[in-house]
Amino acid sequence: MGSTPSLRDLFEEALTLPAAARARLLAERCPDPVRRAEIERLLAADAVEGELLSTGDAVNAARVIGDTSVVEALPAGSHIGPFELVEVLGEGGSSTVFRAFRDAESVRQEVAIKLLARGLYTADAQRQFRREREALARLRHPGIARLIEGGITDSGHAYIALELVDGLPITRYASEHGLDLRQRLVLFLMVCRAVETAHRALIVHRDLKPSNVLVTAGGHVKLLDFGIAKLLDEDATDAIRTQHRALTPAYAAPEQFAQQPITTATDVYALGILLDELITGCRRAAGDTGTPSSRITPPSIATAYGSAQALASVASIRRKLRGDLDNIVLKATATEPERRYASAGALAEDIERHLDRQPVQAHPPSRWYRTSKFIDRHRGGVATAAVFVLAILVSLSVALWQAHVARQQAARANMVRAFVESLFAPIRYGVAASKQPSLDELLARGVAKLDTSPQMDDGGRVDLLAMFSRLYENLGDAAQSRKLANQAVALSERALAPSDIEAIRALTARGYAEVRTEDFAAGGADLRLAHQRMLAQGIHGEALIDLLGPLGAVENSEGHGEIALGLAREALAERIATWGVDDPRVGIGYNDVASALEGLERYDEAIGMWRKTWQFELAHFGPSSNESTLALAGWASSAFRAGHWRLAHELFAQALAMYARNGSRPQLTQVYAAQKTCVLEGLRADRASAQAHCGQAQAWSAGGFGADTALHGDSLEATAFGDVEAGDLAGARKRFEAARELYGSDPANRMRIGRVDSELAGIDLLEGQPALARALLPDAIAGLRTRQYQMPPLIAEARLLLACSQSAGPQCPGALSATVDRDLAAIASRGDPQLLWVHTLLAQVELEHGELGRAKVRLAAAIQRASHELQPAHPRRLAAQLWLAVAAARGGDCAYAATQTSAARAIIEAGDLASHPELAGASALLRRPIASCHALLN
Repeated sequence: MGSTPSLRDLFEEALTLPAAARARLLAERCPDPVRRAEIERLLAADAVEGELLSTGDAVNAARVIGDTSVVEALPAGSHIGPFELVEVLGEGGSSTVFRAFRDAESVRQEVAIKLLARGLYTADAQRQFRREREALARLRHPGIARLIEGGITDSGHAYIALELVDGLPITRYASEHGLDLRQRLVLFLMVCRAVETAHRALIVHRDLKPSNVLVTAGGHVKLLDFGIAKLLDEDATDAIRTQHRALTPAYAAPEQFAQQPITTATDVYALGILLDELITGCRRAAGDTGTPSSRITPPSIATAYGSAQALASVASIRRKLRGDLDNIVLKATATEPERRYASAGALAEDIERHLDRQPVQAHPPSRWYRTSKFIDRHRGGVATAAVFVLAILVSLSVALWQAHVARQQAARANMVRAFVESLFAPIRYGVAASKQPSLDELLARGVAKLDTSPQMDDGGRVDLLAMFSRLYENLGDAAQSRKLANQAVALSERALAPSDIEAIRALTARGYAEVRTEDFAAGGADLRLAHQRMLAQGIHGEALIDLLGPLGAVENSEGHGEIALGLAREALAERIATWGVDDPRVGIGYNDVASALEGLERYDEAIGMWRKTWQFELAHFGPSSNESTLALAGWASSAFRAGHWRLAHELFAQALAMYARNGSRPQLTQVYAAQKTCVLEGLRADRASAQAHCGQAQAWSAGGFGADTALHGDSLEATAFGDVEAGDLAGARKRFEAARELYGSDPANRMRIGRVDSELAGIDLLEGQPALARALLPDAIAGLRTRQYQMPPLIAEARLLLACSQSAGPQCPGALSATVDRDLAAIASRGDPQLLWVHTLLAQVELEHGELGRAKVRLAAAIQRASHELQPAHPRRLAAQLWLAVAAARGGDCAYAATQTSAARAIIEAGDLASHPELAGASALLRRPIASCHALLN
């Protein structure tokens, strides 16, 4: 009698047969009714696994599988937790997916609601669900659809709310966009990196398949349902095992069928199956152990790559798959987990090695294989044995040339060292402390000696000029820094080859100096040219590190935040590779990544990175160092933008106190910190603190960089924000206009100009001149949109909407209201108090249109949310309270209106704020008869 076939063997054999033959096979080979029912459930699950099932299939599938606790499809308008269901997006054996939304404080948030098929009725099951839900909610990666929240209904049905992703399954995306093999592999790498991130958080997907891997129109991968499979399983310690096992048979690993432990290798198996399907155009049949290259056919290639090139492409694609990709897929899909890749990251690294024509780990090691990969990478000049010999000779000559270059570099380093030592001769030979030269004097002496130093060659002079340029910038002398950088480039162009490392360093130094004076156009041109030459020469290390930081600043200034973040991460990796993970020079790498994250408004990530940076700098340099101060100021900046104003206030105060103690010439970052503090204190309506810090900002920008610079315009503009909150509209207008004059018409200042014009329009609205505001705002919004910060353009759009409501005209676009709603929804979940500014403007628009109930609800919610950061006496909060009273009174709720009015007026009288322009509009309306409320309100 033969051995009993395994569950997987029976399933795979049955899967290849028609329905009648399956029944006969199971009757003959599987007499055990329990095992037979299990196989039938798996066959049913495979049958219903599509990209998304049609409405109604979920219920039938669940009954076939054996889980009848799934709820029937709910009609539109039904509620699950706080969410209202709109429509069914799709159904599967384990869940039904709905488009849904919730209104949180008058803001609509759209989500995908997944209603899990299995009910959770015991306390242990519900506790397990919540524990896993919390773990998944902490999972953050741009390639993983975010879990927003989850809960359990009174009837015991579990649901989760996910980020709503608009995209195509990865296989369909690749087909419809005609991606070639290399593009598919790059796309697959994104999937692996997202999976790797989750694995590091000890979360396994368990159900990777095309319908759970979507690609957006922009080509970004989004993984759905990450870790949700575990939510569908009972706790491993539970004695009762669920009838439905969360898997899709075609992509499930053998251990999932055998009910063995689930590990990261389980996801690696599914990734291997997915990769196979992505590159061949057909899904691997159950039990097929063949290589991808052996299975491709003209129909599969036509499906995957397009019918026009199918016949011509089969041989070509088969050749490209044969070898490395065959081995990678076979290793990833090995039956035994220990024979697979150890992680999704290891799989990704092998894909990257293949793309770079490097030997892959999946290929059996051999000298010939490694040699063939070398030849493949250099095949342009390597074809015969003679070429091998030539290559060896060339390699030898290159080594000799590199040794010659190394000797030159060493000699140059000795010359530079001798030159620098000569500058310190007065100190070395001993002089009175009172006569010892200052750092400024040493630098000036060094610059003066360069032209007359007989032992210095041109390369050494270029090197030192670039170094002196950076030192002067660090001392705050931007003009001298740029002058020396210009000299370094001019000398290098006369005396050195463009590929010379010192010539490239000179370009980098000039680009850095230009960026630090905010000449981003010139700086970008120099830095990009230097970058091209570095890449051509294969230069890494310190030279590349010096370039990537300012190049990231250029990209950020041009609105390319993602590119800036990529450069910052590259620079951090380069620092660690060059100097080691704990080298003090690594700290600035963390700093730049945090700054780039802030530029993308990923504030939670930025705050975490700033905190890490500060702790790193604190450990290496102490609390009073420039490095620690810079990190603290960056932390404060992200906290400010995230809406944590009290925390930002404390952090900025510490940072500015440190800057003041250091007492050096003002640095650019020091001016930035003072300007942001000035704006923050002004927005908080802390007049005394704002005046002190705004005075600091103006003194530092004018004294260190010039009163005629755009940087000083920033200081004037920052001060004007506080003037508005203090009610000094005339003073604010004067400063805003002075700042705008300093900005001129430079395209690089479009955002600055837009910011000023938006604030001038705000003043126009407060002064009752909506037509003037309406004329300013469209161009202001366009300028503000040149950067990724979303709050300034949203405020400008709300101002334009109010101006158009009060004075219609040609500048009023028809879709403006929808645009404001969309932009507000994008940031509505933030705790930024400036959302109160927006909601107050929108409430006034609603009052203009007679939408009294909406205005009342909007203002009540906005005031409540802002109260954690704004004091009761803040003019914006009082203004919102008075507009709330107007809405209530017009709606006939006189008692509520009287309560709000009385509370606000008591604070206004105590603070002597009656003349504040922010309060004037609502106060005037409340003094007029409003229905039957006049007696109560006056």
